Amino acid sequence: MSTGARRILANTGYRLLADAGSKVASVAFYVVMARELGAKSFGVFTFGLAFVVLTTTLGNFGQDSVLTREVARDHSLLDHYFANTLVLNIVISSLSLAIAIGLASAFGIPSQTRTVLLLLGPAAVLELLMSTCFASFQAFERLEFVPIALISQRMLTALAGITALLAGAGVVTVAAIYLAGSLFGFTLALRLFLGRIARPTLRVAPKSWLPLMKGAAAIGLSSVFAVVLFRVDMTMLASFKPAVVVGHYGAAYRLLEATLFVSWSVSSAVYPVFSRLSPTSEPRVGFVFERGVKLGIALTFPLAAGALVLADRAVQVLYGAEYSDAATALRLLAPAIALYPITYVTASFLVSQRRQRTMMIVFGLVALENILANFVLIPWLSLNGAALGTSISTLLLSVSLLACAQQTAGRLEWARILAGPTIAAVVAGGAMFLLRENFAVAVVAGGAVYLAVLFLFERRLFPDDAQAVFDLLPRRA
Repeated sequence: MSTGARRILANTGYRLLADAGSKVASVAFYVVMARELGAKSFGVFTFGLAFVVLTTTLGNFGQDSVLTREVARDHSLLDHYFANTLVLNIVISSLSLAIAIGLASAFGIPSQTRTVLLLLGPAAVLELLMSTCFASFQAFERLEFVPIALISQRMLTALAGITALLAGAGVVTVAAIYLAGSLFGFTLALRLFLGRIARPTLRVAPKSWLPLMKGAAAIGLSSVFAVVLFRVDMTMLASFKPAVVVGHYGAAYRLLEATLFVSWSVSSAVYPVFSRLSPTSEPRVGFVFERGVKLGIALTFPLAAGALVLADRAVQVLYGAEYSDAATALRLLAPAIALYPITYVTASFLVSQRRQRTMMIVFGLVALENILANFVLIPWLSLNGAALGTSISTLLLSVSLLACAQQTAGRLEWARILAGPTIAAVVAGGAMFLLRENFAVAVVAGGAVYLAVLFLFERRLFPDDAQAVFDLLPRRA
């Protein structure tokens, strides 16, 4: 296997490890918090965290993506981008926080809520700075440090928070612990970067901030459109249907969201590679793009097959019989599970080739389509209409982004990309269907069958691709 393929696979694994580990720690923390604080205080924390994350969104409005792209192409540009991105994030997010918390206080929020905001606000800023460190790791294709920093932060926060909660701590103490964990995470990420990768000159040039923000604006707007595209269905469903229907759809949608880290991980690994390649480089950027898309769908096709075949059993095992109405919605979301990596990898490709405006237009148009479609589908089909609308929009997004990408990447070999994962998913789906009465056995058997069929098919027809995907012990050159 080539050094480049080995590095992509290794970095995908590192990112998968980071996201999976951090999710486990966070879920444990929030479950204990909800139980120990009670609904009211847990609501204060939940509101506070959502408030500060939303308020600080402008602090990193695509600047990290620009940093990764430019530094991946020329490591000497780190001196320009690193410090300026950090300071720009601090200035914008701090100003946004100060204004938002000031306005909230003027409208008379309770003192406890205000205190929680004052603690969680700096925590949100520190996590933005931590993400800039991660973008720098990404630019150097050294994602092995991301799980070290991210899992350490989440585990420390969870352990300290759970201990304090079991000892009777209140929501303000928990917010303070969250702030301490964020400070620890940023400090560790910064030390890892400066000590193990590079020591950039910490030179700040405020006159470069406006061009940096202009260059990142299209990426930031695309992120806004993506949030609208993938969140508006829940809001519109709540406007048309009772809360219980929203709850059933939320149960199905959470299972879709649980698969997204796969797409993020693949995209994180291939984005810096895309950034330093071009249509005329060796290898061509289109060659790597094709295999990046293939890696993404190879990881999500079995998840989509499981959602399609085992929806009833999955919902019953995870949520209970009272959520049975969520099963059909989950099946209708299965195409979105399969297609998500195409959208993420292709969006990363377009940004890497400086075509972020094209990506922004596509995301904006599909977001508008999704809103209009939901006005028809939700009153007609309820939560199933929302699920169907999500999958239709994801399909439109994938096809549109791919059409734009092929202008730069060249013609893609779709038989090479789709044949193996599709055949393996169909066979694995059949195995899961036969064993569906025992959910755990069906999941394990389906996964084993999928891997075996995919490996045999790829090894027979595309041996280079099979080696790249299935070498589970990659080594750095």
